Amino acid sequence: MRRTALLLVAVSLTALAACSKKPADASAASVDRAAASNTAKPAASAESPAPRMPMLAMAYHLDLALPSDQVRPLMESHQEACERAGPTQCQVLGSQAQSQGKDDESATLDLRATPAWMRAFRGRAAADVKDAGGRILQSGTQSEDLAKAIGDTQAGQKTRAEEEARLKALLARRTRHLDDSLAVEQEITQVQNDLNAQASALQDMQDRVAMQTLSIAYESSGAVAPQGSTAPVAAASRAFWGHMMSVFAVLMTLASYILPFVIVGAPIVWLARRGRPGKAPPTPGGSTGA
Repeated sequence: MRRTALLLVAVSLTALAACSKKPADASAASVDRAAASNTAKPAASAESPAPRMPMLAMAYHLDLALPSDQVRPLMESHQEACERAGPTQCQVLGSQAQSQGKDDESATLDLRATPAWMRAFRGRAAADVKDAGGRILQSGTQSEDLAKAIGDTQAGQKTRAEEEARLKALLARRTRHLDDSLAVEQEITQVQNDLNAQASALQDMQDRVAMQTLSIAYESSGAVAPQGSTAPVAAASRAFWGHMMSVFAVLMTLASYILPFVIVGAPIVWLARRGRPGKAPPTPGGSTGA
């Protein structure tokens, strides 16, 4: 009986140990799965980085056809509007006006302004052209994403700044060796020049993103090439007087080269002919014999 009781106790303890081991194994497996999922998340995030926000440099252009007497006034009005806004809002990059006749006026204006001011000005320019009796011949927009270039430049600045700090620390430890110190100082100078160039390039790109550009071309309506099926006839009739005056100009130019020779040469020819002896007149009876 005593042996039988001991056997029963041993079987019971074995069963309890087996039952307790299964939950422990299950909990360990769940912990391993959780750890694996936690390590997988950073890896997945590292494989798919967040998209870079675009940094666009915008450039606009307008080609306007206006009455001849409105070309220069409208250009000057737009230039004054930019100057009144101040350099923090708008800057005049260049302006030019040309006149090749009463009906042939042209002008150009280049501006740089903040996006808000540029948006309002473009709407105003369209209204100004309509009020002046003109029309917009062509308008366009160009953009360039500088996000990558700016990011690369900033990363290059960080790398060069760290290199400069290491070189300065190295220079402080090698003060006893003159040659080594001079070499390190030259490297530091080169790094500083690179940092200055990168800072300048970065500022230019940031300015292009912060302020937009606009190029406006003003032209007389009479000088604009006609369109449509009757365009060749209209262009020929419009250029008739110009072509005829061009021919007259060529003839006058030739006359200006030839006339001096005529003025100088004609008297010389006349004097030469006058000084030449004339032929003796024939005798009436002919020659007499001996």
